[in-house]
Amino acid sequence: MIVFDYDLCIKCGKCEKICPCLAIEMIDFPKLAYPDKCWHCCACIKECPSNAIKLRLPPHIGDQRYEMLVLDRQNTMVFQIFFSGRMIDEMSIQVRK
Repeated sequence: MIVFDYDLCIKCGKCEKICPCLAIEMIDFPKLAYPDKCWHCCACIKECPSNAIKLRLPPHIGDQRYEMLVLDRQNTMVFQIFFSGRMIDEMSIQVRK
């Protein structure tokens, strides 16, 4: 499930605009209005300029304390795995264009 950190959120609305399944609504802050529609594609995470969105990994992958952050660094996608708020792993993948 997608989770928002409202302390980091700058209310830009990019997450709502980029969501291909229209699962996010922006009122005062963004929220996952339709969690059953979410594809878990991480488009909102990648586009968030303040890194305020993470993907909480489902129980069949790990317990609910695991979260993933996706960063776009020019021609590299960076996946950071957090456990209870502390980064425990990072993986980078070079994007071919």
